Amino acid sequence: MPNVILLRSPAESQPDPYESTLLAASLNPYSIPALETSFTHLSDLQSLVSLGPQAKDYAGVIITSKRSCEAWTTAAKNQLASLSPNDVSRSELKASLVAWTKVPFYVVGKGTAAALEEFRELCLESGVNSTLDIRGQETGTGEQLAHFILEDIRGDRDSNNLLYLTGDKNRDTVSKILSSEEAKASNITLHTLQVYETHDNIWWFVFFAPSSSQFAYPMLSEHFQFIPKDSPSVSNATSALPIARVAAIGRVTSAFLEEELKVRVDAIAAKPSPEALAAAISSAME
Repeated sequence: MPNVILLRSPAESQPDPYESTLLAASLNPYSIPALETSFTHLSDLQSLVSLGPQAKDYAGVIITSKRSCEAWTTAAKNQLASLSPNDVSRSELKASLVAWTKVPFYVVGKGTAAALEEFRELCLESGVNSTLDIRGQETGTGEQLAHFILEDIRGDRDSNNLLYLTGDKNRDTVSKILSSEEAKASNITLHTLQVYETHDNIWWFVFFAPSSSQFAYPMLSEHFQFIPKDSPSVSNATSALPIARVAAIGRVTSAFLEEELKVRVDAIAAKPSPEALAAAISSAME
């Protein structure tokens, strides 16, 4: 079957809808996360979750990515974990969670809506039995969602403060539309909070034989930067391509990589076994 590389994280819930659909079409899918995500300003988000929407008179929350959903749920989890069952603040937090379930969550698609399921389950586990008010899942794009919000929010309130959770690479489409004169006429004020950022993943390539190494290396080197064998450090990288770290399953393959392909080998398995390979890579990363 033809192979299909999906540059995305696979769904945590199985089966992954993209992978299962491609398999049904006689295609062989592989999901590979191209970027690593880390949360930012999580303490600020935890404070917002704890105080509830009434603290800043929020009329809605805008979430356009799965990562923003994860940040929101993580903030709620952290707040709950920090409080003992008998802590009076825990009751206040539960009241805030109830209040958040009454506020519309505007999402850009069904995938983002599904990612909020974890927050709903967290609310249920905490004794909050309300369902979430999720809107906009049929829109599909940030531009369509922003126009949906303009139609959905009425201008009869004195203020319509919206909390917009973003990453470091969000386009400004939603912000521009919801900061327009039309938005101001509906008393919309957008409060943006960056809750995650993305970084290049560390890429390890494991070579198992000289023949397959010789076949794959030319293609891989067009998309990744392999460090020359005499370079003492990956800090000597000279291009904008993602840096490749190299592991070999044994000495024969390692020698071929260094002598024939002139590539630096970062890890060599002590013996050709999964355990030895994992140990070699882990040691090289220390």
